[in-house]
Amino acid sequence: MLLAVVAMVSCGKKSPDEIFEEQKSGVVLVLNKFYYQIQMPGGQNLYFTGMDQNGNMMGFTTSEAEAKQNASMLNGTGFFVSDDGKFVTNRHVAATELNAQQLRANLAGIVRASLLQCAMTARQIKSKYNMLEAQKSQFMEYDFFGNIIAGDERQLALIVAEQRKLKALYEQVSETARYLQSANMSNIKVSTVCNIGISYDGEKVKSPSDFLVKNPCQILKISEKEGTDLALLQLTSKKTPKGAYVFKFAGDGNDDYFDGHDKEAKIKIDQQLYMIGYNAGLMLANTQKGISAQMTSGRVTQTPDGDRLLYSIPTVQGSSGSPVIDTEGHVVAVNFAKLAGSDNFNFGIPLERIRDFLK
Repeated sequence: MLLAVVAMVSCGKKSPDEIFEEQKSGVVLVLNKFYYQIQMPGGQNLYFTGMDQNGNMMGFTTSEAEAKQNASMLNGTGFFVSDDGKFVTNRHVAATELNAQQLRANLAGIVRASLLQCAMTARQIKSKYNMLEAQKSQFMEYDFFGNIIAGDERQLALIVAEQRKLKALYEQVSETARYLQSANMSNIKVSTVCNIGISYDGEKVKSPSDFLVKNPCQILKISEKEGTDLALLQLTSKKTPKGAYVFKFAGDGNDDYFDGHDKEAKIKIDQQLYMIGYNAGLMLANTQKGISAQMTSGRVTQTPDGDRLLYSIPTVQGSSGSPVIDTEGHVVAVNFAKLAGSDNFNFGIPLERIRDFLK
């Protein structure tokens, strides 16, 4: 009788090896190749590729082709939650965030620089217009009294046509300057242009195209809640690869696990947890056999407060978006941040926040 009870108690638990072998196929390495677009009040678009540690814009350009070529890249982790190619990761992996205060300061500088550029362009246009006006005399004949008696009508028509173009361009530059002079920073919109793709455990990758061309993705949903760093993405094929594991959440179909519907999950202090992900992105994941996920472990180190879960699982950059699972292999959190100055105390978004986001 005792053996039967022990068997019933332990039947739900799996060894770390069993969990890893079963679930690694459902964890994906995410690549986001991105740049930023600034929509100016006059309709002109400007671009940049990121911001440095001092808050200065990097890769600032007026050419979108140049921004695409020099776009920034980051890695994260995601995990499948359905059979139609949907997977969860962090918001900051799918849609990189900017420091609003630093951005406003940069935008103010861009407006000033753009006004100077407008003034210089206007002077250049005016100078070219005057040069064309002076050239007209070369194609005209005058009498003794200075009256025009003949002229090369073809050449004169070409000059006049070019002057019309310059006049239209001058008006456009002047209008842009007027917009900039009265520009409200709130009317200047900055958006992230993302190109996202994924790769799977065991796949060989050599370039960004192995992510972005082979397995392109689209963003379906981004959490708007400040403390819920989550995003839902989907393969453009809308099909989870055959054999890829689809993760299950702790307490699914069992409201008792949450002590009532939508309440805090029953997570205990010192509870054993595991995380499957791509720590350090391609730096650690890329092996001779293809990319390889890693499994790390730790324990709950603080009583959960419903907003975040603190655990001792070690993480590094690239771990963002990794599923945190219990000893039965069920997701209890999504890794999203680390404690400053430590790799061994990290935070996960708790299950109740994930359930609310995915509704």
